[in-house]
Amino acid sequence: METLCEISRAALQHNLGFLQEKASGAGTIPVVKANAYGHGVQGVVEILHDFGGCPCFAVATLEEAEELSELYPDLSILIFSRIFPEELNRIRPNMILTITSLEDLQALAARVHEPCPVHLNVNTGMNRLGISAEEALGIVQTPPEGMNITGLYSHFSSSDSDERTVFEHQLLEIKQLISELRRIGFDGLIHCANSAATLMDTDIQFDGVRLGISLYGYDPSQTRQHRKDLRPVMTLKAPLVRSQAIVAGSPVSYGERWRAAVDTRIGTLRIGYADGYNRLLTNRGHAVHNDQVFPVVGTVTMDHIMIDLGNTDVKVGEYLTVLGEEHPRTSCYTVADQLETITYEITCAVSPRVRRVYL
Repeated sequence: METLCEISRAALQHNLGFLQEKASGAGTIPVVKANAYGHGVQGVVEILHDFGGCPCFAVATLEEAEELSELYPDLSILIFSRIFPEELNRIRPNMILTITSLEDLQALAARVHEPCPVHLNVNTGMNRLGISAEEALGIVQTPPEGMNITGLYSHFSSSDSDERTVFEHQLLEIKQLISELRRIGFDGLIHCANSAATLMDTDIQFDGVRLGISLYGYDPSQTRQHRKDLRPVMTLKAPLVRSQAIVAGSPVSYGERWRAAVDTRIGTLRIGYADGYNRLLTNRGHAVHNDQVFPVVGTVTMDHIMIDLGNTDVKVGEYLTVLGEEHPRTSCYTVADQLETITYEITCAVSPRVRRVYL
């Protein structure tokens, strides 16, 4: 028996529909980098492609774009990361490159042999990648030969925060740039809103929005006010592979970090940190079966975790949920809060050796 990552087709389609309504007519660009945030890129793109309305998808790397292009040569694929000149021979007609610096632009322009669609990444305060607004304006006015500027975007650094000062500054800068671009006749696709910004009630959708973690069912904002509107797509389940009676005082797992207070039964589940179950959930995590909640006891190991079954009658071979909305204790929000991180990291951590099952 194997660990399973169940992906809900209905939840994914619901989220896309809800977010398309929030986008107020702007196009939607599903972000499927990092194996679709751990949900399995091939299955996710197939579901969204069948559902319709998403002619363009976004990935982080050229390698991700190659994988997706092989599967869906009819889709436009936006690559966020920098492409180096020696990689240009791997670019396919349905790929859109990102210009992240002037050096980047010059190096690519010197090597490109056919007109290449590109989007300009404008740095308005994220300071990760991107050119300045002034540089973007100059490129649009005088594009290098072979560079077909078909779009422009920026990335908000704090749209998920209640503190709006930096966000408002970025928004003002990009709006001023857009005004100048439209004045000189630029009609390329402009997209700035990520998940958190898309969920805001403000006029920042422009021509398109990039749907990341919200597409997979999670509200990244501090208030989580749209939690009720989104449906988490992923449920992680592990089979019970052993059930053993132990006496009071018996230790469990590496380092004897847990000992039984009373006689009990210990269940072993086939999931560990190699599958993406964080080792910091040692003595903190939970598993759920038929509304019964079982604490994770002892150190999380590479391939297994142990739970205290007490006197329940869960049978070997049955599946228990270790991540999912079946119970608040296993909710991705809860696990992320326990680990002082974000839902993105929890879902992205589910490793390739866990089989994705699309329901």
